[in-house]
Amino acid sequence: MQSQYERTVTGAGHAPETAFFLVFLLDDRRYAIAMEGVERVVRAFAPAPLPKGNASVSGLLNIHGRVLPLLDIRHIFGLPERELLSSDYFIIAAGPPGACAIAADSVPGLAGCSPDELLPADAAVRGKYIDRVIKAQDGLILIFDPARLLPREELAGAATPGEPQ
Repeated sequence: MQSQYERTVTGAGHAPETAFFLVFLLDDRRYAIAMEGVERVVRAFAPAPLPKGNASVSGLLNIHGRVLPLLDIRHIFGLPERELLSSDYFIIAAGPPGACAIAADSVPGLAGCSPDELLPADAAVRGKYIDRVIKAQDGLILIFDPARLLPREELAGAATPGEPQ
């Protein structure tokens, strides 16, 4: 004999998988990164400048003895430059080419999305950085993967030990 719980679970079908994303702001625009790629979020501090840095890397960070490149996603996305503020945050992200950091104006929190809330990005937006969007009640949130922002060689070169910091 089945218990009431077993009958309910068996008859309920499969619940859709919920995907979680960390939402952050740059100016008034919302972006997100998949939580499986986020190591932690820390308060912003002054990065060490790169003497021959490329425009996509704005400096190096020492995060508990680990040297990470700070990606300049404002530059990458064509947003206006602005000074780093003490109220900003760094999102430490891990990916196949290695860990990196991105600066965010604020990090309002997590968004849980069902598969029907995730849409492929239009071809005009998709390109190298964005491949999906979250269809939120109050608008779209662009999702990107930091591992796609820089070629492996550039990330590796930016955090090479022994270079002046």
